[in-house]
Amino acid sequence: MKILWNFVRGFTATGRVAKMVLFLYIINLLFSLLLVIPMYNSLKNSLGQSEVGSRMAEGFDYIWWEEFRDDAKGLETTFSPSIIGKGAILNNLESLIQMRFFFIPPLLMVFGLFYIIFRVFLAGGILSTFNQDIPRFTLREFAQGAGTHFFHFLALMLLSWGLIMAIGAFFLDSINSIINDIAAKSTSEVTPFILMFALSALTFAFLLFVQMVFDYARIKIVLEESRNIFKSTLEALGFVFKHPFSTFGLFYLIYLIQAAVTVAYILLKEIIPQSNFPLVLAAFFIQQLFIFAVIWIRCLLYSSQMALYRYMK
Repeated sequence: MKILWNFVRGFTATGRVAKMVLFLYIINLLFSLLLVIPMYNSLKNSLGQSEVGSRMAEGFDYIWWEEFRDDAKGLETTFSPSIIGKGAILNNLESLIQMRFFFIPPLLMVFGLFYIIFRVFLAGGILSTFNQDIPRFTLREFAQGAGTHFFHFLALMLLSWGLIMAIGAFFLDSINSIINDIAAKSTSEVTPFILMFALSALTFAFLLFVQMVFDYARIKIVLEESRNIFKSTLEALGFVFKHPFSTFGLFYLIYLIQAAVTVAYILLKEIIPQSNFPLVLAAFFIQQLFIFAVIWIRCLLYSSQMALYRYMK
């Protein structure tokens, strides 16, 4: 009951600040254009007016891609069949689980780091907005809240990254080594696959757990004006374990919603043939609607967690 009650409170609070969600979506779109435009120009120069462009509209042309890949530099090296359709989501998820953070082009890594830091800045504005008795969005108050909490949130991010990388480096290398040994000796691919799937699920669950704990650490900083990130993190961890059913239940309820939205997006996108401009435009609209929904769900998570923390305190 506590889970549903605070979910509804978070849902209502997020609905009151739809302008903030739209503002965050526009920022995300502008950041995306910084990468999309150079990639578009590279693909346009490579495809030109040739028949390859028509074949690419109907299905991926692997012969052209192999030639493009050989000459690709920087951002162009990230273009592959795996970034099209559902492959993009699955590819990003695999990279997250395997913690392949440093195997991307330097330019993309710098851009991604800047984007993550900017998201940390935005998180302060989001939580400050939900900290109001009746949430309302104004750009001035949003920016003020973002600036107030930026350095503490940045320190929390670095702390969480250090924790994830330390544990990941210790466990992933050892477990991957064990799985590789088993795969080399196994007469079937089933056992290594099951072990790798179990490892991936365990790693993903751990990453979600770390995110949840640090979400509550950020909430503590905003609500209680705490300035000690280590104390806030330990108290957030204590809060999660003191109320495991409510904290885990609320967190995974919202992530279940996001998973359902993602699956719906993948299925809908796959059934739309992108063979002409109107259909391409429809696919683009669905994609942007999905991104807007993901941002909205993230705000819903923050508002619901804040409502739960206040309720339990």
